[in-house]
Amino acid sequence: MRKPTGKLMLVIFMLAFCCQLSLAAASPEITDARATPGYWVSRHPEGERVLLDEAGVRQANAVIRQHNKTLVDLAALPEMITGNEVARRIEAVQALGDFDTGSVPVLYKHGAGLTAYSYGFARKNCNLESLSQEIPLRYGIVTERANLRLLPEAAGWFESVDDTHYDTLQATALDPAEPVAILADSYDGKFFFVASRYYDGWLAKTSLGLTDRNTWLGYVQPSDFAVVTANKKQIPVADGHSLLFQMGAKIPAKEAGSGQLQLRLPGAEAGKFREELVTLPIDDTLHHGFLPCTENNFIRQGFRFLGDVYGWGGLDDSVDCSAFVADVYRSMGLEIPRDADQQAKSMPDVTDLSGMSEEERLAALSRCRPGTLLANNTHVMMYLGEDKDGTPMVLQSMSSWFSFGSDYGKHYLRKVITSTATFLNASGNPYIDGVHYLGSL
Repeated sequence: MRKPTGKLMLVIFMLAFCCQLSLAAASPEITDARATPGYWVSRHPEGERVLLDEAGVRQANAVIRQHNKTLVDLAALPEMITGNEVARRIEAVQALGDFDTGSVPVLYKHGAGLTAYSYGFARKNCNLESLSQEIPLRYGIVTERANLRLLPEAAGWFESVDDTHYDTLQATALDPAEPVAILADSYDGKFFFVASRYYDGWLAKTSLGLTDRNTWLGYVQPSDFAVVTANKKQIPVADGHSLLFQMGAKIPAKEAGSGQLQLRLPGAEAGKFREELVTLPIDDTLHHGFLPCTENNFIRQGFRFLGDVYGWGGLDDSVDCSAFVADVYRSMGLEIPRDADQQAKSMPDVTDLSGMSEEERLAALSRCRPGTLLANNTHVMMYLGEDKDGTPMVLQSMSSWFSFGSDYGKHYLRKVITSTATFLNASGNPYIDGVHYLGSL
C-alpha cells in the first residue's frame, strides 16, 4: 500500500473526527420500525399462546414471594403488631435513603441547603418514641394517586439546587383503590406509616380513607375487578375531578351488561372511606380481570409507555425503570418487587451472568422470551427479542445515558425508549456487560 499523502491523511482525519462526533452525540433511543409493537408481534407468530393460566400466575407469584421479602401479603398481616416491629420497619425505610443517622445529608430543599433543623424534625416526625408495645392494625384505601415517602415530609429533598425530578425522599407512587395497613402516625399528625403490597412508607393522611377490615379485604382480595391496561387512565368521578390510575391498577368491579363494568371507586369524607359507583365501557384501556399472560401482551403493554417521561419513584405522574416493568407485569396479574435490584433475581427462572463473557451473555439473552428482565443494582430493562439482523433489543424507562470521545458526558433523556441491549454504559462498555441477572417466568 502506498503511504497516504498529507492531503489524504487530512481527509481521513476529518472523516474519523466527524464519525466520532456523530457517535458521541448519538442517543441510545431507536426510532425506526423496531420502535413499534407491530414489528415485534409480527416476529412472534407464537406470541398469542398463553404462557401461564390463572393457576400458573398464582404459582409464579408464590415463587416470586418466596424469593423476595419486600412483597407483602396484606391479608395475612396480624391484627395486632408489636411496637418493636413497627420501629424496625420505620428504621428500615429511613435506611433506604441513608436517613438513619444524625448526620445531615448534603441535599437541597426549596432551592436551599437542607438545614440541621429540617433534617432533625423529619426524623423526629417519625415518632418512634410514642410507639406502644402492642399496636392494633388500622385499615385504609388510597383515594388519589399518592406519594409514599421515606420520611414523613412532603417537600422534596434533592441532590442539586436546581433539580426538581429526583426527590431522595420518594419511595414510590400508589394508585387510587390501593389498600394499605396503617401501622403508626407521624409526630405532626399529617402522615400515616403504612404497609402496601410491596413497600412500607409514609403516606399523607389526606390521601387515605379509613375503613373497617371487611371493607378493606374487599380491596385486598376483590372477588371481581377491572384492570387498567393503558399506560395511564383518568376516570371522572361525581364531584368534577378525576382519578389517575396507572397500568395494572386493580379496581373492584362487576359486569354491568352491554360491554360495561361498574367500578367501585374510592373516596373519603372527613377521613372516612366511601365508595362511588361509576360505570364505564370495557375497551383497550380497561379490562375485566387480568390480561392473558402472553409474549405479545408483554410487547404490547410495554409499548403503551413508549415516549412517556421518566418519573423517579412515580413522580411526574409516570414511571421509572422498575415501575415500568412492574406495571407491565401486574397488568397480567404478576406481582414483582418494586426495586430494580430485586426484580430479575426474584423471578421463577433466573440466569446469573456473573463471570460470563460478552459473547456468553448475548447467547444467554438470545434464548430468552420477550418480557424477560435484564437487571443490575440500579437499572432494569425488558427484552423484546432480536431484530432481523440479530441485534438484541429492549424497552426501558431511561433516566440518562453517556457519550464518549469529544462529547464525553452524562445526558438526561428521561423517557421510555426502545434501544439495543448493547448501548454504552457509564464505563463505555456494552450495557449487557454490566447486567447481573436475566429473570423470566
